[in-house]
Amino acid sequence: MPLVLASAVDAIHAWLHVARCDMLAAMKATAAEEVIVRDLMHDIDRSLLRENLKLTPEQRLVKFASFMRFVGELRRAGENVRRNAKTQTL
Repeated sequence: MPLVLASAVDAIHAWLHVARCDMLAAMKATAAEEVIVRDLMHDIDRSLLRENLKLTPEQRLVKFASFMRFVGELRRAGENVRRNAKTQTL
């Protein structure tokens, strides 16, 4: 084998080794993330996720807008309670 070809083959082998090492490191990281995700998914109601995924994007936005209106109402109610509590203590 000519010297140039041998050094090219050696370079390819070195690159493949590095690529394999990078791939294994990525696989370990992904496996660790999967364990974390699996542990977190234990407490999640997947049926709600499935039901929401059945909705169209427009339906999801309408549902989200309704939720945000509800959040606004809760904030206003909390502010009113705090304001009334301040005036009663003065």
